[in-house]
Amino acid sequence: MEPRVRVAVCVPRGDRLLLVGHGKGGHRYWLLPGGGLERGETLVEAARRELREETGLEAEVGRLTLVCEAIEPGGRHLVNLVFAARATSPEPGPAPPPGASAGAAGAPPADPGLRDPAIEEVRWVTREELLALEMHPPIAAAVAAAWDAGFAGEVQVLGNVWVPDPGGREGPEQTAVR
Repeated sequence: MEPRVRVAVCVPRGDRLLLVGHGKGGHRYWLLPGGGLERGETLVEAARRELREETGLEAEVGRLTLVCEAIEPGGRHLVNLVFAARATSPEPGPAPPPGASAGAAGAPPADPGLRDPAIEEVRWVTREELLALEMHPPIAAAVAAAWDAGFAGEVQVLGNVWVPDPGGREGPEQTAVR
């Protein structure tokens, strides 16, 4: 199985950082906005596209901040590349309900095709909230450290951060790292 490359962005605004809430089987977990790299796309293009698709925000994508992998015992291998970014468009709004489109000022794009159906919420969180939320991959402390350094410190290479899902909600060959 080939490794999958996932890009994500750290978008701060004042004392808050942007996260997206996903739901699976009634369970909520949080991620940095991002997703898979598509063929022919640069890392920065992918990061911009994923941020726009998931939150409706446009951004300038900056430097690489974190690198981590999730290598599960079943063979799935995910490489996460996390970039610093600066929003250049208005605030995102709350995620629309499945099948609905958002069109209010400051809300995500009205085109429902631009919103990942797994996203239940887009939220600006404080550092304390970041550290308290269940985050996938489990990199909240590293994100907080990079945030504390203004996303200007050295690139953090975290290695394999895979952990089994503590709630046992997934099959034996799946992981809590998305």
